[in-house]
Parts: sequence; structure tokens; C-alpha cells
Amino acid sequence: MNRLENCRALLAGCDAQAMLCTSYHNKFYLSGLYSSSGYVLITQKQKYVIVDSRYYEEVRQNNRDAQVLLMTGKKTYDLLINRIIEEENIRTVGFEGDDLSYDRYRSLEKKLRASLVPVNINPIRAVKDAQEIETIQKACAIADRAYAHILGFVRAGMREDEVANELVYFMKQNGAMKESFDTIVASGVRGSMPHAKAGAKQLEAGDLVTLDFGAKVGQYCSDITRTFAVGKMPVPELQKIYETVREAQQKGIEAVCAGTRFCDADRAARSVIEKAGYGEYFGHNLGHSLGINDHEDPRLSPTEEARMEAGMVVTVEPGIYVPGLGGVRIEDDVLVTEKGSRVLTRSPKQLIVADKE
Repeated sequence: MNRLENCRALLAGCDAQAMLCTSYHNKFYLSGLYSSSGYVLITQKQKYVIVDSRYYEEVRQNNRDAQVLLMTGKKTYDLLINRIIEEENIRTVGFEGDDLSYDRYRSLEKKLRASLVPVNINPIRAVKDAQEIETIQKACAIADRAYAHILGFVRAGMREDEVANELVYFMKQNGAMKESFDTIVASGVRGSMPHAKAGAKQLEAGDLVTLDFGAKVGQYCSDITRTFAVGKMPVPELQKIYETVREAQQKGIEAVCAGTRFCDADRAARSVIEKAGYGEYFGHNLGHSLGINDHEDPRLSPTEEARMEAGMVVTVEPGIYVPGLGGVRIEDDVLVTEKGSRVLTRSPKQLIVADKE
């Protein structure tokens, strides 16, 4: 089935006769519109894209299979939607409960002449088609090139934010439309904070530096993490932690396959860390799905019993974070296949010393 058919099939099981999309990601997925403005309305008969004059011509050219409606001061979105509701005898409209604020929901409830029911249509994006996979692969390739560049760029004495800025600049110079999310650069003891944003701390010889970053291509994300040393090898315990995380990540990747439960992949990696005595220092899920958003469902979590399907793209990113000492995380983007997986990010994972003394 195509995207519209998948959406309509999902609606049929939710007692909704139409779906009103308001989120960036689902509007883009169904119409190519990536904006906070505008609406995509899917009914059993038609796809409608409702936009103002800023987007009308572009959306019209990109949606030959839809009715593109121009929203103006007089032809408001609710007037246009209510006209469709009346013409198609629609009684219930699904809305994105995880996207709408309470105030916006109440406004829709007052203005639309149909009952509103929350519908989660995000699952229709879980399995990627060939074009989506190709786009994510391009984003991964840019991230890989950026990591290779940074290894030759960093020097002891640089600030974390200098490294982050160079990383983002390089990705944009090499084909990324933007970064997937705020770049994480955590050095030394700050490595014990899994999502530490790049700050003014200077890199010091013997520091481990964790980079978590991604490139966005055609609105699709890559998401990669590598940890490397600056100047010289870190203290022995951090070297041990590094190898533990690398082994755990490999076991996690080996567990990725169509039919495998997400929780079983998490268990495969987590058990390595627990056996090494660092279980309490690995507090997050093994990974998440990836696509238009940098974090999508399903997650590779200890409690997610859903099974992987071929065509899903997931991250595998175990980490160990010891307060007062530092941390290590290694992350790859992985395509689920019928017989296993294909790793899309290809940067080296051995412990590298940059700016070696």
C-alpha cells in the first residue's frame, strides 16, 4: 500500500472518517509541506492540502494527487474544512493528539462541525521505502565525512563549542540542509552527561570526547555518536569502559533483524554492560527509530515488545556514564532487513587518539 492507503487503513481501525495533520513530520510525509503553517486533510475520497499564499504554488506543483486549497483572510481553514466535512458527510475527524496544544485543540473543537478523535498516525512512517532509505543513507554519509574531518581538526585547548560549530559548518558545506539536532560535544568529566550540549570547556590531553550529531538531507536525519581521545590515551578505566561499550554495541547490532523484539535487542547490549559491572551507569534505552524526526517510535527499550520489520531504520547507541570520571557512547544508524541488518553509518569504532602528542 502507498502512504495514503496506509493512512486510510489506520483510520478505519480508529473510528475516524478523516485525518487532520498538523505536525511538521506528518504534513511533510503526506504532502511535502514542512512548515508550522497549513493543514493536510486525508479523507476516504481525497487528499487536501490547505495553505496560505506563501506556500500555495510550491505545494500545488508538488501535489498533483491532491486538491490544494488557498487559505485567505476570508477563506479560513475552518471554513474550507467544514465545506469538505459537509460535502463528504464526515462525522468524525482524527487529530494528532501528540502535536496539538490544549488551546489549539479547543479552538478546533469549537470551529469544526465534526467530532474530534485522537489518532496516532506516526506508525505509518515506521517502515521506510527505498527512496527514504536512500536519503537517510546520504545523510549518514555526510555525518561519516564530518567525523573524519573533525578527527583532523580538533586540538587540545579548543572549546567544545568550537568543535560543534566546525562540525555543523562542514556538514552544511558537504550537502546537509542543516544539522539533525543540537550537536552534543562532551569532553572529560562532562562525558558523564549523556546529552550535554557543547559548552566553553576546553579539550584537555587525555580527555575522552563524545560527539553526538547528525545531518539532515531532504528532511531526513542521520544520528551518529563517536567517542575519541585527545592528545593521549585516557586512564585505564575509561579504556575498559570504551571496549565494554564497543562490545555491547556490536551485540546490539547483531540482534537487529526483522521479527526480533525491540526489547531483545536492548537486552543483548545491556547484558554486556551489566556483566562488566556498569549496569547502573547505562540509564537510557539502547536506541530509537529514525526518519523525518531524529527520535521516532518504536524504541529499542527494555519494555518495547513490538517486533522489528524490514525497512525500519533504528539507532543502536549503548553508553556508560560515570559521574566524576567521564563517559562513552557509540551509536550507529542501522537498517533492519529480513535476514539481519545493514549498518548505514560507517565511521571507525576503535578508540582513536586525535591530536596525538
